Amino acid sequence: MRAPLATGLTLAEEDPRSADAVALFDEMSVFVLATYPEDEENGIVPTSTADLAQQGVLVIARVDGAPAGSGALMAHDPVDGLVALEVKRMLVRPAFRGHGISKRVLERLEQVARQRGAQTLVLMCGPRQPEALSLYEKSGYAIRNAYGKHVDHPLSIFFEKHL
Repeated sequence: MRAPLATGLTLAEEDPRSADAVALFDEMSVFVLATYPEDEENGIVPTSTADLAQQGVLVIARVDGAPAGSGALMAHDPVDGLVALEVKRMLVRPAFRGHGISKRVLERLEQVARQRGAQTLVLMCGPRQPEALSLYEKSGYAIRNAYGKHVDHPLSIFFEKHL
């Protein structure tokens, strides 16, 4: 792994309807369908940009102004009786990987979640993403059972972190 970027990295809440956000989301959709082609036939649909704009928050990581990655929090019903937010839209563009950007985005999302009164964060990840699985485990997330509208599925690994 390369050293984290020392300069030029910024993290900010941005409008998920912006051109940069939509471009990141489009890249994520291509990656997800290439990694999990069966998702299309399983009817897995990502959170809509309109829903994210109304009920969530998007953080975009930029390196020297260029959009390098993103992460989002989405409103969620209580999970196990705790006020919960769901982590969504985690992505770092290939050219920017290996610099600790995903860790910084996740830390910012946790900070925002605390400010919004969340008691726990939940998320779903797939087994074919070893870097993402490692990030969540190293960041203190524990594997849990399915939550909310999700159901147990061999291509879904669920995590949570109590704040």
